[in-house]
Amino acid sequence: MHIYIAGATGRNGSLVLADALERGHTVTALARSPSSSSLPLSHPRLTVVAGTPTSQSDVERALATPRRPDAVITALNPRRTSDSPFSPLRPGGDSPPDLLPETARILLAAIARVFPSSSARAATASPPPKLVVNSSFGVGSSWRAMTWPMKLIFSHGAMSVTLRGHNDMDALVRGSGLPFVLARPARLIEGAPSSVTALPDDGAGCGWNPVITRHSAARWLVQAAESDTWDGTSPVIVN
Repeated sequence: MHIYIAGATGRNGSLVLADALERGHTVTALARSPSSSSLPLSHPRLTVVAGTPTSQSDVERALATPRRPDAVITALNPRRTSDSPFSPLRPGGDSPPDLLPETARILLAAIARVFPSSSARAATASPPPKLVVNSSFGVGSSWRAMTWPMKLIFSHGAMSVTLRGHNDMDALVRGSGLPFVLARPARLIEGAPSSVTALPDDGAGCGWNPVITRHSAARWLVQAAESDTWDGTSPVIVN
């Protein structure tokens, strides 16, 4: 399988990249400055395209290099002033409040350009890719499964901006007509990968303080790209 990963240089995306390569897939990643990134540039199954996810022409090149992907995994997230999810968004042009829906619009427009419509597509042409999105617990119907302290946190400050962005991105992906999986990881923690439970879209049964390691979430995203088990769903994923 060939996968395009959006956000492959980020904390979650870099783990998705490592897992996809480990599982034998070929991957295309987009990086503003490949030579100064942490990407494994010498890996034989990795293609790195210079550019940003906010440029449609850059995304189109990534989607076509070296070939069109079977799946797109997006692990984009606004950059913050520290690793804490509660810290403010980093000032500057690379983390605007609307980063998630804006990059989703650009990605969908790029896919429409790179993959011809079904009426124009030849029998031998590639079908459009599946979208696998690193979303968030609290998005959509999973909001009601959150505890009231978490609802309070996610209703204010930078967390509210990010949650709103994920909700907007969710709506765009659902309306795209493309096959999708919108993964809603519980609170992310550090640690080794372990077994993952995919709960219903509304997070029923998640408990008081659900968590998942970043490595576990990354591995699950790649598995969701490989399988059709979760297509059309937005499960809350927990360890």
